[in-house]
Amino acid sequence: MILRKTPRTLAATLGIALGAALVSPVFAQDAAPATPPAVQSQTFDDQKLEAFTVAFLAVSDVKDQYTQRFREAPSEDEKQKIQTEASQKMEQAVSQTDGISVDEYNKIIESAQTDEALAQKLNGMIGQAAQPKN
Repeated sequence: MILRKTPRTLAATLGIALGAALVSPVFAQDAAPATPPAVQSQTFDDQKLEAFTVAFLAVSDVKDQYTQRFREAPSEDEKQKIQTEASQKMEQAVSQTDGISVDEYNKIIESAQTDEALAQKLNGMIGQAAQPKN
């Protein structure tokens, strides 16, 4: 995969590679890596992938907003509350994106975990979308 050295692109690439966002727990840093579920190879049209890209960047923004709060939470109970709130905000970010549902978003994430070509295509699309507009 081609990586541009912007934090957003790096986060996007890692998110796809690790199945982040709504598929996995938002802040499960201490958890053992999960084996991706067996997913049949699916095809998604460019409009769906563009909608996914918009939703993915919105989810990444939500994750960025909650990560520091999660790390600084004084108790496990507080961390759980922050994680629940962040997950709800991420789901809301996807739901508010035109052209994609939460279920479709999750299917694309799952497919990208096992389909290298899809993961590379998404990486490129996310990298382009994350570039500052001149």
